[in-house]
Amino acid sequence: MKRRIIAVAVFAAISTLTLLVAFGPLGGSRATPTLATDAERTSLDAALQSAGLHPVSRIAPVDFEIESLAGQVRSLADYRGSIVFLNFWATWCPPCVEEMPSMQRLADILELEGLAMVAVNVQEDRPQVERFMSDHGLSFEVLLDRRGQVGQSYAVRGLPTTVILDRTGAIMARKVGFAYWDTDEMIELFRAILEQV
Repeated sequence: MKRRIIAVAVFAAISTLTLLVAFGPLGGSRATPTLATDAERTSLDAALQSAGLHPVSRIAPVDFEIESLAGQVRSLADYRGSIVFLNFWATWCPPCVEEMPSMQRLADILELEGLAMVAVNVQEDRPQVERFMSDHGLSFEVLLDRRGQVGQSYAVRGLPTTVILDRTGAIMARKVGFAYWDTDEMIELFRAILEQV
């Protein structure tokens, strides 16, 4: 079912682009990027929905400034130019623990293509988080939201919550709850995001 929805969305986008290339815009000038962009966005939104993510109409960037597990102060500006996978989690949350190996595999596959995997730990202390990361063999970046303020600013109501940010830092999609992030469909989806956004 999911593959059928993705296939239909991709077919619609390709059909629109083919018509534009074949016939050109009405005014006789070169291609109209607006129509292609709209078609791509519609296709991408359909793919996000079929993967269980909720697309949103590009909510403005929500800045933050917090310390990373490595001891650096990080802000949203540090990730500008990347597609950011921002995951809010805690060590006591079983679904968070369950999905993290798949997050690591997704990061390993797509990091060099421009995906920034960032896990925001909510209200736990550094030694506890360091031990967890080491015990589970995880190496993606972790930020420490000790007071839960970053989570509040991103309207996090439950864990895990994943927020996808575009290259400007604007929120483009979110998912509340667990997912396997390293399936073929998910990898294909994030490759499409990296190519189109």
